[in-house]
Amino acid sequence: MVKEIEIKGVYEPRFEPMVALMRKQMRRYGGGAAAAVFMDGKAVVDIWAGPGRADGTPWQQDTMSICYSGTKGIAATAIHMLATDGLIDYDAPVAEYWPEFGCNGKELITVRQILSHQAGLHKVVHLVDKITDILDWDLIVSRLEKTKPDFHPGTANAYQAVTFGWLVGELIRRISGMTVSEFIEARMVRPLKLDGLFIGNADTQMHRLPDFTGLPKLQRNGAKPLEIDYRVPFWVRGERMRDLWRRGLAPKNAKQLFTHPAFWKACLPSMNGVATARSLAKMYAVLAMGGELDGVRLVSEDVIRQASEVQTRRADRITIYPLHWKLGYHRTDASILAVPEAFGHFGLGGAGGWANPEHKLSFAFLHGASPVTIGGQTRTAMMTGAVYESLGIYKGVCHTLRHGPVVDLIPKRA
Repeated sequence: MVKEIEIKGVYEPRFEPMVALMRKQMRRYGGGAAAAVFMDGKAVVDIWAGPGRADGTPWQQDTMSICYSGTKGIAATAIHMLATDGLIDYDAPVAEYWPEFGCNGKELITVRQILSHQAGLHKVVHLVDKITDILDWDLIVSRLEKTKPDFHPGTANAYQAVTFGWLVGELIRRISGMTVSEFIEARMVRPLKLDGLFIGNADTQMHRLPDFTGLPKLQRNGAKPLEIDYRVPFWVRGERMRDLWRRGLAPKNAKQLFTHPAFWKACLPSMNGVATARSLAKMYAVLAMGGELDGVRLVSEDVIRQASEVQTRRADRITIYPLHWKLGYHRTDASILAVPEAFGHFGLGGAGGWANPEHKLSFAFLHGASPVTIGGQTRTAMMTGAVYESLGIYKGVCHTLRHGPVVDLIPKRA
């Protein structure tokens, strides 16, 4: 008989459908997990469960987990805080704030185009001579400055899965005078009294990170220097593939990098943010409450309105699926139910969070399961449906098909 998964923390009884789904997902995908829901600025769900480490240590109240691309939503919020301060204009050229950027066809790329993935700067392989280069902020930024767009900016959208963090992060650094890590700590974490949210400098917090199912254990103690001399296995054929292996751009080396403290120390605002679910949900709760929570204002109501407007409904060249890019966020629907007023960012393996200002509602879900399962990519979307089901908003697939609104899957040209 399978032992019932013990859910720790607190939640209002009406959220039992969401809690039941979290249990089901953990049985299917393994690993621990945490979820949080805020309504009207107050936590109504704050739960965690399952294993935290390979040695059997359980997921704790203060366990943080990687947000993967959910990190982009945090970085985007920082940009909107600068817009609220009057320090950045979405329609201004990026080069106005970052002069070295304005060359090789990037002179007129706007902040809006960067935030909505319309800049043509999505490719990353040419920026990396060896895999450890991604840990060197100034090196990658200098290479981005010389890059040419892959298409005429504004004519298409291609998900900047990795480059988004450096592009947005360098804007934050140029305008605020702080690194992304410093900005998040000074402008978000301390004012909101968040119990765990980092983009970079998380090597000091590795005792709070879980081991991830299907991946090597984190090197919390006695980590050896990272390898940079990569040898190509004899069975790798084709000069292009051999070149990638030679530079360390292979799954084995990526896994090694992921476990190393150097990865968690580095600031990668596209992929390596870590948080507790309650901290990520609280950040989005501020946006759901009009930009202010507990006397702390991060973003103005007008900026939230602009940030949550859909910029493009085209099919994306990378994700294919029309994500309805907003300014640094994307659509966060519930299963097949369209929720156009909500916005946020999901990440690899189904981690992420969102805000819904219409319902003054926010949600975050993080876990320690393998990030590479196909079904796992839908975890946060399914959990989102369970949140709305708990509130009587989502009533199942059949009801949505009959009464709508159904998610629009037909891409538009603009």
